[in-house]
Amino acid sequence: MKISNSYLFSQANKNIQSAQSDVAKSREKIATGKSLVRPSDDTSKLRSIELLKSQQRKIESYDKGMNFLEERYKLEESVLSSASDILIRVKELAIQAANDTLSTADRDIIATEVDNLRDELIAIANSRDVSGNYIFSGSKSDSQPFVTNGTTGAVNYSGDNRALFTAVSDSRTLQSNTDGTEVFKPVSRTTSTFELKGIDLGGNYNFKVDDALIEFEIPSSASTTDIKSKVEMALSMSGVSSTVAVDMVAGKPEITLTLTGEAGVALTGVEITKGSDSAPLTATLKASSSTGVDFFKMLGDFHAALKSDVRSDISRALSELSSAQGNIAGSLGEIGGKLNTVQRQQDINADLSLQVDSLLSSEEDLDYAKAVTQFNAEMVRLEATQATFAKVAQLSLFQFI
Repeated sequence: MKISNSYLFSQANKNIQSAQSDVAKSREKIATGKSLVRPSDDTSKLRSIELLKSQQRKIESYDKGMNFLEERYKLEESVLSSASDILIRVKELAIQAANDTLSTADRDIIATEVDNLRDELIAIANSRDVSGNYIFSGSKSDSQPFVTNGTTGAVNYSGDNRALFTAVSDSRTLQSNTDGTEVFKPVSRTTSTFELKGIDLGGNYNFKVDDALIEFEIPSSASTTDIKSKVEMALSMSGVSSTVAVDMVAGKPEITLTLTGEAGVALTGVEITKGSDSAPLTATLKASSSTGVDFFKMLGDFHAALKSDVRSDISRALSELSSAQGNIAGSLGEIGGKLNTVQRQQDINADLSLQVDSLLSSEEDLDYAKAVTQFNAEMVRLEATQATFAKVAQLSLFQFI
């Protein structure tokens, strides 16, 4: 076969370029540390590498979400701890105010402190995070959740109850916002109506409300107004929150007693002798209902009871404050549980990220020993190709003429 010089030079050029291309590719892989510099290097690995990189990005996104949740939960925990401390102080003041030895002036002083503490709790309920978002307004983070009416002093919730969630893994989400009404929950205020019968004019009687013994005397010529006043005074002296109504039926008084508060169960009286006999009355439950009283209204009612020196309402506030304190403690427990959940999920995601990194490394990271050996072989090939071409190019028939 006849081989022309042009063909010889063309083939030599192709061989040198091919060898140079292989050397360049190997040098590029060594420089980047990756076995795949471009998709065309190994299309069979491309899909698995892209899937692993996508998983890496998802884990990074989950980590950012969990960092946000962790900071948010820590802030809520700190804020509610402060609210719990304030409620403990308010409860201490309620116990102090319920003491019969205190005067009206003393309760006025306590009322002033209670009013200040209520303002502090409102400020806590309107706390913001570092971004300026309200943390207890539900999904309406740009709206102040608890707004005080300047005329009535009532505190109204202007947030919403919509829950927002943040994904922390492919199969798990956690609530990222807080409904203020779930934290500062209404307290239960029970209203029970009892009837007291078997009463004659001109006698001494008693009945019980929980552990308190209520005694009163009815003069022989007493009117319904007199009887009502006697019973109200006896209840007030025992620190029982109640309203009293008296009706005359067939010449005999019948008393309707309405008790409010978590406690407040009227019981049949007991046989006692105290200078003169006191006849026990039978208390019959006629109706009972329970309503939720707004958290801040409950505090306002306590303040009003202190200002008006109504000891029965002060005693009622004491039981309601215990309920409110329990609600705040429950919210703190929930936040603590959420923090633990986030921290456990962070550990899970860290392990998953390590596995993904390991798989990705095995797919795309370069085996340097193999790559350097291949690079050296390709350099030898290039040098040999160049050297042989140089020898062949020197051959010419004109040297033999």
